Amino acid sequence: MSDQYAPDEFDEIAAHGGPVGVHRAPRPWWSRLVAPVLVFLIAGAVAYLIASYLWNQEVKDPEEPTPTITESVEETVTPSPTATPSPSVTPSPTPTETQSVQFDAKIAVLNGAGINGLAAEQQQVLEDAGFTKVTAANLSGSKPDDNVVVYSNEELKATAQEVAKALGIDDISLDVPQQDVDVEVHLVSDPSK
Repeated sequence: MSDQYAPDEFDEIAAHGGPVGVHRAPRPWWSRLVAPVLVFLIAGAVAYLIASYLWNQEVKDPEEPTPTITESVEETVTPSPTATPSPSVTPSPTPTETQSVQFDAKIAVLNGAGINGLAAEQQQVLEDAGFTKVTAANLSGSKPDDNVVVYSNEELKATAQEVAKALGIDDISLDVPQQDVDVEVHLVSDPSK
């Protein structure tokens, strides 16, 4: 019966040997590794993103009571004497301006210096100085030219000055902190050196 028809490509395949009919071609060995490697890489990337997100979140423990410690710092502004005082005008005493250091203010120490553990070291310095809500993290975004203490409003100026004094930082700035805190320390070098 096969003599009635001229040989075609199917007859040539049968002459070479091997499976005849509908069969899949064998897959190369590396194609079996693609799926597990992709799953491993995707799972690792997801785990990294979750860990990064959780690392940058502030941990709050509602069961732990927060003690309130305040220290009063008084600054008195006195007028300079005038060269020729007039007899009818007497200078009135200026009011005393008082700001208190808030040791329970939320403070973040942000490491932008690339020195491992620098923020944690400075966090310990602030805790030893009496501050109770101090966290350490990495500085992201733009970095200042020098170490700086940033405070969110004028009422926290005395607190920012006390933080700067404890860490040996000269610059303080009224600005918006990167994190949801009252005072932020931006480190671009080790302030103890």
